[in-house]
Amino acid sequence: MNKTVYFLSSSQQRSLMAEGWAEKLEVPDWSFKSAGWVADSRAEFSVLAMKELCIDISSFPLSRIEMKELGEASVIVAIQDTEYDDKIELPSELEEKVIYWNLPNPRKRSATLIEEWVHYQEICDEIAMRVKDLEHLLPQLH
Repeated sequence: MNKTVYFLSSSQQRSLMAEGWAEKLEVPDWSFKSAGWVADSRAEFSVLAMKELCIDISSFPLSRIEMKELGEASVIVAIQDTEYDDKIELPSELEEKVIYWNLPNPRKRSATLIEEWVHYQEICDEIAMRVKDLEHLLPQLH
């Protein structure tokens, strides 16, 4: 039976990056999806940061959270900057399958384009490490 990890972030940029990294994992029977909780456009810096590492997320679809899909997900990874992002409100019945990652929002923490670029590169590395940790966790979940 195929299981799904659903990555969420405010504007989907960080969740797209997580989905890109997750596609590299060797976890049979798991699929990955990402969405944002606000409508947004693709951030070029997120795409460029991932391309530096030979991961192309430019064709990944931009989508908003769909509660039906969340309900069907095996694991939900909510990525938010607890200092700068609005808190995502998920139904209480989903709480047992949610993992929260408090990760900086590069767009909201940057005063200049150079700062934003640097933040995207840093967050790309942080997301890579967190996703790698999932590789050991997912096979244990039923």
